[in-house]
Amino acid sequence: MQDRLTFIQKLSAEAGALAQELRSAQGDGFVETKGHQDFVTVADRAVEELIRSRIAEAYPNEHVLGEEAGQSGEGSALWVVDPIDGTANYMRGAPDWAVSIAFVQDGIITHGGICAPDLNIMIWAEKGKGAGSNVGEVALSQCQDPKMALLMLGWSARQTVPGHLEIIGKALEAGMEYRRNGCAVVSLLALALGRAEAYWERQVNAWDVFAMRLILEEAGAMIISPDVLSFIPNGGPFLAVVPGLEEEMRAVIGEI
Repeated sequence: MQDRLTFIQKLSAEAGALAQELRSAQGDGFVETKGHQDFVTVADRAVEELIRSRIAEAYPNEHVLGEEAGQSGEGSALWVVDPIDGTANYMRGAPDWAVSIAFVQDGIITHGGICAPDLNIMIWAEKGKGAGSNVGEVALSQCQDPKMALLMLGWSARQTVPGHLEIIGKALEAGMEYRRNGCAVVSLLALALGRAEAYWERQVNAWDVFAMRLILEEAGAMIISPDVLSFIPNGGPFLAVVPGLEEEMRAVIGEI
C-alpha cells in the first residue's frame, strides 16, 4: 500500500482534473443553490464521490467527512474532504478554488494535501515532517510590521455584516491591507507561500481548513482555533498568523 501522503497527492490531482473536465463539459443544471450565495455544482458531488470511492478502496475501514455528503461513520480514523472549496469562483471560471484532503487520527491531523488546478499549485504536509509544494519552498513571510501586512479574510452568512465590517475597519486602522477571494484554502495557501501574513474567519468548517491547518503548522504559523475534535462537528473561528504579528491580529479580531 502506498503511503498516505503519496495517496493524497495523487488523489487531489485526480480530483482536480475531474473538476476541470466536468466544468468544461457542463450543461443545463450544472449549478444549483443551497442557500443565499451558496452554490453546489454537479462537479462538487462527482468529485466528492470520486474521493470517497478511492478512500474506500485503499482504506476500507476508515470514515470520511465531506462537505456534500456529510460523515460516513464514527471512528478514530477520519478523512476530511472539501471536493471544491471556492465553488462560486470555480463555476464562474475564476482560478481561486481547490481540492482539500486531510487525514485525522485520534484527533490529530497527520496528513494534508491541496490541489489548486487552475493555479497549477499542489501543496502538502505530513505531521512532524514538514510541508512541500510543486512551486518551491513552503516559507512564511518574515514581515512583523502590521503596516506592511496583508490579511486574508473569510466570510459566510453565519457571521454578521456589522461584525465583518468592524474587522475590516480595525485592520485598516492598524495599517494592514486585506483581501477576500471567496476561497479559504487559496487564502491560506497565500499565507503558506509567503504572500500574506494572516487569515481570519469567524465561522469556517473543518473541510475548509484542516489540510491547510497542518501545512501551516508545519511551516511555523501560529494557529488560534478550537481543537480538532471540537471543530469537526460544527466548525468554528480560525486564525492563522505568522510569528510576530499575533498580538496585532488579536487586537483586530477581538475575543475568539
